[in-house]
Amino acid sequence: MTQHSTTEQPVRSSRAPVVRRWVAGAMVVITTLLVVASSLVVWAHRTVLDTDRFMDTVGPALDDPAFADALADRVSDEVLLALDLDARVSDRLAQLDTALVAALVARGDLAPGPLLDALSGDVDRPTLAAITPLIVEPLEERIDAAVERVVTSDAVADRVPDLVERAHSGVVALARADVEDHPNVYLTDDAVMLNTLPLVADAVRESLGGLEDVLGDVTLPDAVSERAPEARAQLSEALGVELPEGIGQVQLMDRATFDGLQDAVTTADRVGWLLVVLTLVAVVATLWISPDRRRGAVQLGIGVLVGVVIVTALISRLRGVVVDVARTPDGERVATVLFESVAGDVHEIFWLVAVVAAVTVVVGALLGRPRWLVDAGRRWPWVGTVTGQDGRLGRWVAAHADVLRLAVLAVAVLVVVATGFLWVVMVLTVLLAAAALWAITVTRRSAGLPGERRGSERPPAEQPPAGQPRG
Repeated sequence: MTQHSTTEQPVRSSRAPVVRRWVAGAMVVITTLLVVASSLVVWAHRTVLDTDRFMDTVGPALDDPAFADALADRVSDEVLLALDLDARVSDRLAQLDTALVAALVARGDLAPGPLLDALSGDVDRPTLAAITPLIVEPLEERIDAAVERVVTSDAVADRVPDLVERAHSGVVALARADVEDHPNVYLTDDAVMLNTLPLVADAVRESLGGLEDVLGDVTLPDAVSERAPEARAQLSEALGVELPEGIGQVQLMDRATFDGLQDAVTTADRVGWLLVVLTLVAVVATLWISPDRRRGAVQLGIGVLVGVVIVTALISRLRGVVVDVARTPDGERVATVLFESVAGDVHEIFWLVAVVAAVTVVVGALLGRPRWLVDAGRRWPWVGTVTGQDGRLGRWVAAHADVLRLAVLAVAVLVVVATGFLWVVMVLTVLLAAAALWAITVTRRSAGLPGERRGSERPPAEQPPAGQPRG
């Protein structure tokens, strides 16, 4: 029994480090995935789901002239669809043609023949309706100019950000099953739609000048409902025509995309910040399990850097997909600016994560005293001094520890103030300053300056006088 136990113990002890290394490697992979996922969750909560932050992010895109051009094109199409100039002008010309023919037949004593047959409609003949395009084209140009004036006016410039803000908050509310306060955003069987008929009504009102002969007496309501069916009914009654169901309705996303967004929002609301806490726990667990904590930190830093690079590349690939959705050059430019504005925020988060990971890799590698660094210190004395191999840097830091702490705090405050209190800079500065203060404290304790005690040393026990028994 004893011999069997003694032979089994070395086998178990030799397997333990191998198992621990495999577990540590698996934890590096899992923690890397958690870091990337939690970074995306933080970005989603800060930008995608927070309407105020979203508006701050896309603000430059709304000020871009291409956005006004794309909006003017879209509103012009909707106004022309509502007015239906081709049908109205053609009807008026047909009425005029009929009246002229009746007048000619009544006033003239025409003998039976081709002319009388043509006027009587017995044979096909050109009518005044044939010149409809010649009349409609300048009218459409006038409407385009009127719509552009409306879109570029200060009143609409103030309304557009509000429209975008309400669209964003409405989509988020739909994803969270809260639709009471967002009547202009609604869900159909196929898509999520935005009602822009109030903006179209303003453009129609501006375009009515000079069109009385074509449109007749048109009086638009002072206020158009935010709900699509009611707004369409109001404009149909005012214009005297039945407007198509889809007029003034903008598709924000298809139903499949919305269903995916709803699932993501539900998951982010439930486990978002729990995922961040779990990530921090996983980082600590990875370093604790690793047989060599320094090497484990380096491996984790490299894994996070690789994960950040892969996700950043995937986000860049999405740019082409988003831009391809646009139908016009102005729309493509607006989509590009919007994507770059929104993606810029996630890039900030990943830059922060990447910098922390890179610093961890560099510091961990240097603390391991790699052979090339030792050889460089032997060849060039200044390298040994800078890297602390000869002990001079440690003694100097220990001697000036208080001054260095104040300098670190002062530089941190200056950096934060100079960069306008950007949250990424603030977090990165706090992390680097904390690391610097910790390094100063550790260096001072390990330098062994005169009059100071090392943390691991105890004062020697007092020796009793000679001849006196020990207590």
